[in-house]
Amino acid sequence: MGMYDDIKFEIKCPNCKNKMDNFQSKNGPCIMIELNFYQVDRFYASCLNCNTWVEFNLYNRPNKKITINDYNKTVKIPTPEEQEAHRKKYEEFAKLIYGSKNKNANQEGDGK
Repeated sequence: MGMYDDIKFEIKCPNCKNKMDNFQSKNGPCIMIELNFYQVDRFYASCLNCNTWVEFNLYNRPNKKITINDYNKTVKIPTPEEQEAHRKKYEEFAKLIYGSKNKNANQEGDGK
């Protein structure tokens, strides 16, 4: 997995209206720093609630102050099947993380 930069940008998910503020980019220096959206030509995020993909691309950098309206916005709303797969993946992840903690707590309580 490569390095990236975090992008300071927030929107409501076009699909579920959940707050999206987990944007990233590999268009900057990729040294795990926080950048403003106008410092890169491409940034993207996946909604943590419904897995909708949102991507912004700036194809021609204008000779003016850049606004979000200068970017082309792409949205990919997952199918019901993709949403279900996403839900199952995160349930399995939660079981792995929280299930192992509960198992260890029970073992400690039993004196093992």
